[in-house]
Amino acid sequence: MKKTITTLAISVLAITSSIAQDANKIVSDMVEAIGGKQNYYNLADVTYDIEYINSAAPMNFSGKETYVFDGELSSGIYSKHSILAPKGGKVVEGYDGKDAWVKIDDQLIAEEKPNGVARFLRKTNYYWFSMLFKLQDTGVNLEHAGTKKVEGRDYDLVKVTFGDKIGDVKDTYVLYVNQKTKLVDQFLFTVEGFGVKEPFLMKLNYETIDGIRIPSERTYIEANWDGEVIGKTWVTTYWTNIKFGTNPAKTLFVK
Repeated sequence: MKKTITTLAISVLAITSSIAQDANKIVSDMVEAIGGKQNYYNLADVTYDIEYINSAAPMNFSGKETYVFDGELSSGIYSKHSILAPKGGKVVEGYDGKDAWVKIDDQLIAEEKPNGVARFLRKTNYYWFSMLFKLQDTGVNLEHAGTKKVEGRDYDLVKVTFGDKIGDVKDTYVLYVNQKTKLVDQFLFTVEGFGVKEPFLMKLNYETIDGIRIPSERTYIEANWDGEVIGKTWVTTYWTNIKFGTNPAKTLFVK
């Protein structure tokens, strides 16, 4: 009996290990398909124009964002920012790797809420841009969650969760990795920072810049965990004029 239990335990461990290995391999192949992690980080920094359109809220912002990969420094300079300046005005957000700050019409804002919004956007928007490469970071848990056919295409599903002390909140993602192209065509995600535990479905369209495939057009909508759309309005983000290696001044990120 003891031998049977031991054998069963070893078998369970082997299956668990195999599942984890499959998920890591799927993500590794995906990262190589979009240009490779080291190649991406060798580019050092990125700047681009951004436009976020949510007609349902309504919530919109447009401007320029800049990131330095080492330290995850982040800057956003917006001509339109309906969250922090609903009546109009220039909004500047920064994150120096530790603290976030925000200015509205060149006035440094002290209130906790707008600074909290700035911190969320600075960290979240950096994560959105670098997400597919950060899936191989320490503390990211990957689990192969089966396969699925969507619109005639075969996908591997990879569930993504995060360990302790990884990020400000613990969101959950389910990646749909195209078995043929190895690209993430879409994924499910939560927004725990705003108390949203039910998923959105994000769809991605790519372009290639400096050898890196970037999902420069993204649309998302409310969905369920089966990937079925239940919302009525798609939210769209466009990244344009993407440029790597611009070597921005560090003062851009300092309060």
